[in-house]
Amino acid sequence: MKRLLALGTLIVVAVTSIVLAQSPETATLRMPSGDRPVAFVRQGGQAFFSAFEVINALGGTIAPDSTGFRVTVNEVSGAFGSDSKFAVVRDELVEMPTAPIQVEGRPFVPWQFFDGFLARAAQMEASWDSVAHILTVRPRQASVVAALLSVTNFQGTSKVVVTLSSPAEYTISKEDIAYVIRFRNPIQAPFPEQAFEDPFVSKATFGRDQLRIQLTAPDVVGDPYRLDNPFRIVIDVRKGAAAPVPGSASPAPGLRRSDPPGIRTIVIDPGHGGKEVGAVGANGLMEKDVTLTVARKLASALEAKIGARVVLTRDDDSLVSLDQRTAIANQYKADLFISVHMNAAVVKGARGSETYFLSLDASDEQARRAAELENAGTVPASDAGGDLEMILWDLAQQEHLQESSRFAQAVQEEMNKATGVENRGVKQAPFKVLVGATMPAALVEVGFISNPEEESKLQTEEFQGLMVEALSRAVERYKREYETRIGLIQPERVPPPLAGGMPGAPPKGRTGT
Repeated sequence: MKRLLALGTLIVVAVTSIVLAQSPETATLRMPSGDRPVAFVRQGGQAFFSAFEVINALGGTIAPDSTGFRVTVNEVSGAFGSDSKFAVVRDELVEMPTAPIQVEGRPFVPWQFFDGFLARAAQMEASWDSVAHILTVRPRQASVVAALLSVTNFQGTSKVVVTLSSPAEYTISKEDIAYVIRFRNPIQAPFPEQAFEDPFVSKATFGRDQLRIQLTAPDVVGDPYRLDNPFRIVIDVRKGAAAPVPGSASPAPGLRRSDPPGIRTIVIDPGHGGKEVGAVGANGLMEKDVTLTVARKLASALEAKIGARVVLTRDDDSLVSLDQRTAIANQYKADLFISVHMNAAVVKGARGSETYFLSLDASDEQARRAAELENAGTVPASDAGGDLEMILWDLAQQEHLQESSRFAQAVQEEMNKATGVENRGVKQAPFKVLVGATMPAALVEVGFISNPEEESKLQTEEFQGLMVEALSRAVERYKREYETRIGLIQPERVPPPLAGGMPGAPPKGRTGT
């Protein structure tokens, strides 16, 4: 019911935005080919422009489709709708300050849409002079971007990180036994060429606008993705399948061929990191340190026990934004996502583990408070579940809701059995770190770091081992149950009762309960 009310509110707001829009005024569209008049309106301090007039003036096309409007310029297509502040260009998102509106039945978009779209479609940029009423479209100025490069190997994966002084557009391609990153801006390189003593990366060579990362063997593969704040291009390089026969088709960089069904890739998210220390115990233990230690041990345990590919969202004391954590899971096409955290409470004696899966509506007040604290770091958020993005992702997550619930239940039950920690139950809450996950996902608070007794336990190898054992058993159990449900493995058969009604002995590999 709350979700329906929230969506109803969105509809009312959208309709109101149409009704309250002022009558169009006239602005000047300034282009290299000359000036053109275009219609615009002002609403809520934001300028909205007639999408049809601007796109047509640029030589492009725009037409309605089932979800909004499709735009094409220079044979590059994009799309936007009136219910979201995110537009799509190719496979990238363009964020606008607010969603487009309709005026007299026509779509009007913020000027930032043109800036984001044209940067990707025509190497142009847009700016708005609100005093002179001039919307300027011109070729993008190619500013020099400084780059730093690091290569580190951890748990069988070499992480190549290119840190840039400002966001830059780029493409990545696989050529022979190298990855080549080509930038649209000139690059200020830290060195022309450098060799590395790494099992998968032999050297890196910078050019004026490109970086070539030489691999050590043809069967080394990589998974590229992007991180923000600061802007980084990351390629996780590892041993992979043998190189394809020359001339045969190969998947695009960063993408894998369709994998067989099942739980094959797992992403573990150690909560917090960097300046976001998370909760701090009475004796100074920081949440970010414990989560990283547990996540590393859990990754090793899962790789050994079930042979899955395991990826960490961070493997050092670095800050990774909440949205980037599930973005990494999506980039790797993960089959399962688990975020590891430590709990905190004002009540000194609070103890036990809790497991959550995503919902717009918290299951209780404590769950809502826990989500607010995790979403905002050390400062509670004013409205953790009130924005449009959260509502949209909450609806999108419905596809995985039942599986997320099952996974969370397995985690909670195994935590209770292994550690003897008080059962605080499975709950739902609007955790932003789970927003955007396109796979079953859960967040586990393994204990209360604010409780001095549990803080002391959390520092011991023995207790960490119990937690890791519980979590790995939960993943193993969920994997087995899930793959049984989809028919990948055959369910275990229990022999029929013997004559006289006495049950037979449990089959090999099972224990009676």
